[in-house]
Amino acid sequence: MISAVRYVTVAVRDLDRACRFYEETFDYLPHARATVTGAAFEQLWRLPAGMTAEVAVLGPAGADSGRLRLIAFDRPGEPYWGDYGNPQDHGLYALNIRVPEIHTAVQRLRAAGGRSKSSPTRWTVTPQVSAWDSLSYDPDGVILDVFELETAPGSLMDDYDGGCTALQTICLHSGDARQSARFYAALGFRPWYDKMIERMEGFFKIPAGTPLHNINMVMPDSPSIGRIEIAQYVGFPGSSQRARAVPPNLGLLSASLETTDLAETGKLLRAIGAEPVGEAVEVDLPGSGAVRARSYYGPDDEVLEFYQTL
Repeated sequence: MISAVRYVTVAVRDLDRACRFYEETFDYLPHARATVTGAAFEQLWRLPAGMTAEVAVLGPAGADSGRLRLIAFDRPGEPYWGDYGNPQDHGLYALNIRVPEIHTAVQRLRAAGGRSKSSPTRWTVTPQVSAWDSLSYDPDGVILDVFELETAPGSLMDDYDGGCTALQTICLHSGDARQSARFYAALGFRPWYDKMIERMEGFFKIPAGTPLHNINMVMPDSPSIGRIEIAQYVGFPGSSQRARAVPPNLGLLSASLETTDLAETGKLLRAIGAEPVGEAVEVDLPGSGAVRARSYYGPDDEVLEFYQTL
């Protein structure tokens, strides 16, 4: 009934500059572009009254999940994580993209106007999969987890066409990884791995001795694209960003999932404790066309948009 993550909405200061960055770094293509405004989008996207937003949808050729929805507001705000210098803050915080070769990808990222946060570091994901991981920033300070995988034949991530992928995961900082995993399991996601990661504080820029509880959730019909990666810094208190992760502030604002029945999805979300952001509305959604949609808060106040094609 519910899909993997179809879009991640990221607010940027300069839409043309942001599009060029993703096109030059990851070979993304424009899938749609539109201007939106009005009461329906004020409900769905929490736009201030009267605000206009220019929207561009990007992704690899043929992608229908894991696409990037870039938004520039006519009155842009400020990065709501302050250049993502507060790793304890809860909510949506990073985009994960698989690349064919990590060092070349980081060079391209820097040449296109991004910058690096952590050098490529190798770690074991599962016994069948290892990753070369690099944390970087796009021109607006959005964290990009750019990675190269080493996979065993037949492993879950072995099916790979050799190019830069759509968004493989949207990362979520959580105050309780288990609680968050139960919420997404109720939506249909299943754990790919669930592990406590230690001795990587330098890579993640967290206090020494802080383990990372990492749970990677996949949709069975889309195991490599549109996943939810849950990260809890155990023993490291955090705080909600509900009041700040709103338009026109810049950064990751929401993740969008498609449903075959919005009314039934709403019943499920109420049953698992999700709070509506606004009312259900009908809109022409860039990249998807006419839809009925409604947004909800997840367990760490991350915003999730659910839409049904009309």
